Amino acid sequence: MFRFTATSALALILGAAPVLADVTPAQVWENLQEYGTEYGYQVTGTVEDAGNTLTVTDAVFSMPGERDSSTVTLPKMTFQETGDARVRVTIEGDVAVDSRFMAPVPQETPEADPEEGADAPADPPAAEAAPEMVEMTMTGTIRLPGNEMVVSGTPEDMLYEFTYPTLEFDFALPTEPGRDVTIPVTGSLTDLAGSQRNVAAAEGMDTTFDMKAAEAAMQIEARMPADDAGVGGGTVNFQVALTNLASQGTGKTPSGSFDMGTQMTQALAAGLELDTTLIYDTLQGSFDIAGKDEDGQDQSGKGSFSTGATDIAFQMSGQGLGYKAATADAKAEMTLGTLPFPISYAVEGIAAEMLIPVSQGDAAQPFKFVYALEGLTFADAIWNLFDPTSQLPRDPASLTVDLSGDAVVSQDLFDPAPAEPQADTMPEAPFMPRTLTVNRVALDAVGATADITGSLEFGDNPNEPVGKLNGSFEGVNGLMDKLVAMGFVPQEQMMGMRMMLAMFAKPAEGNPDQLTSEIEFREGGQIFANGQQVK
Repeated sequence: MFRFTATSALALILGAAPVLADVTPAQVWENLQEYGTEYGYQVTGTVEDAGNTLTVTDAVFSMPGERDSSTVTLPKMTFQETGDARVRVTIEGDVAVDSRFMAPVPQETPEADPEEGADAPADPPAAEAAPEMVEMTMTGTIRLPGNEMVVSGTPEDMLYEFTYPTLEFDFALPTEPGRDVTIPVTGSLTDLAGSQRNVAAAEGMDTTFDMKAAEAAMQIEARMPADDAGVGGGTVNFQVALTNLASQGTGKTPSGSFDMGTQMTQALAAGLELDTTLIYDTLQGSFDIAGKDEDGQDQSGKGSFSTGATDIAFQMSGQGLGYKAATADAKAEMTLGTLPFPISYAVEGIAAEMLIPVSQGDAAQPFKFVYALEGLTFADAIWNLFDPTSQLPRDPASLTVDLSGDAVVSQDLFDPAPAEPQADTMPEAPFMPRTLTVNRVALDAVGATADITGSLEFGDNPNEPVGKLNGSFEGVNGLMDKLVAMGFVPQEQMMGMRMMLAMFAKPAEGNPDQLTSEIEFREGGQIFANGQQVK
């Protein structure tokens, strides 16, 4: 909803240290202004310099734009020498955040005229009028009681150590264009402490950071009014808390000034690199909603969710965008007014990994997608809906998807121009695959298993790959028999499914319940299943 630079207000306050690279208060303030300018902010403030102490009142970091703008106002900042070649920085008063942006008003879909027949000729397409744009505003306050940051080192190699016993925030988020309704969001961080080191490099700055917090919490308690027609409205109560957070990372910031909302491509080309991790011990959350739908019917629901230890990693550079996450012991329970039964499920572990190339180039670049779900179980109330006699095994299910390959990137992923729709022009696909390796796709559920591997190569026509996929399946015939016995599939329809299955899979030697399959893709779009041409 907001540009990267517009939403970095909190990061600016917590991480203002990255450019505090001198040991006198005046130099610290000067470098802080330079830091803000490099990231697109205009920095102003009233300065009173008393030598060993410098005070800035009404320090404003603003970022104007054609369609959006953001402002962070710090009532008072004090920079004070400590007597041992360090500078102590504190922020007094509540920090105000204001972000404004333009959004299109939702257009109503015209209802069809019932008097016009289905065969009536359609009117010629008319040029779409530009949507009506309205301004939306997000405001908020950040409180930092007892905050302190100490800067030490040399201008070329600075260490910043900060402590925030409590960081509290409250924001008013807009709901939809054209309505003066906001959602209050409050939260806090407790015992936030850490350090950051910045080393001046030939082409910019190298940064490392390490921070921890005892708890992070967020709450939403809102009453949503009905619309002008009296439809909708209700209450929302949502809260979530994480314990024992820790974050570490490194970064390379290129020299120069970049608007990260519109010039990310240029920043990555100049050498921008980010590598960060986040871990926490537990996550606990709950929600409770109540309201009415468009027909005036009551809509309500409540539930809870939790996870155990979680590890998240994020990387970004000109070589690609990477994401990796793993969490254990995920659980969720919820009751919805539209369902006659509660929903409850648990997962022993979830892991995901993704690598996406982001920079345009003629040579193929690697990509990866991995997803693993282990130990998925559902409550008996869900099973009993379609299997009341317990004919299907209810053992924990698992799913693995592991894909990798190479693709040619035809346009920069962060280039804002392709995101603008062009009339009468089909958008060009940003990725053209060259190779795809199915390292493994596996499913284990309801007494049946499937395991697929293989590799494909793509030419100029991505619809005509060349290569092979090999599969192994067990328990499929037994599962089909149970589906017929349960009445899920009529016997005559199952016969057709068995015939179709026989075209693509054959029994393994010595084990009739195990099926194997080899799907071969040949030049010209031909497809063979176990040596028999099917296309």
